[in-house]
Amino acid sequence: MQMRGYATVVAAEAKGDGLIGEPGRAGWMRIWDTAHLSLGADAGATAGFFACGMLGNTLTAIGLPASAGK
Repeated sequence: MQMRGYATVVAAEAKGDGLIGEPGRAGWMRIWDTAHLSLGADAGATAGFFACGMLGNTLTAIGLPASAGK
């Protein structure tokens, strides 16, 4: 669902519709802030946390098993 949301923003903005992009970005920043504060980490560690999660989402979306790359 998360990736679909990002793709929807990109597709809408490519057609000149900027209505959903800004709320989408603001929502992302709320998620970032919540995780960043909860982790008590620096920005690099927070980025790493999200990077691992997004990699998992991507692997799932293309059909690779969770054990891929281990």
